[in-house]
Amino acid sequence: MRAFRYSFDRVPTSPLARFGLALLGLTILIVSFFVGLVFVAVVAGLAILGGLGLTIRNWLIGRKAASSDEDLIQVEYRVVRREQERDR
Repeated sequence: MRAFRYSFDRVPTSPLARFGLALLGLTILIVSFFVGLVFVAVVAGLAILGGLGLTIRNWLIGRKAASSDEDLIQVEYRVVRREQERDR
């Protein structure tokens, strides 16, 4: 088995390389944050548009349903109470 002399988890000794890696890490974090903000904005926009569409749909359907009384049904009902054997 070969023993590797260098591995990827070692911190570089050069201050310029450390600064470059810190700058790269900070850039990755900032880009990830803004990409996340874009996704959240898209999802929020779609939710607002969907809610607005459903509100308009319900408003238009509600206006139609309120204008027609044909949907009303007259019913009579009777309450039936069953007693259990122990209550008799």
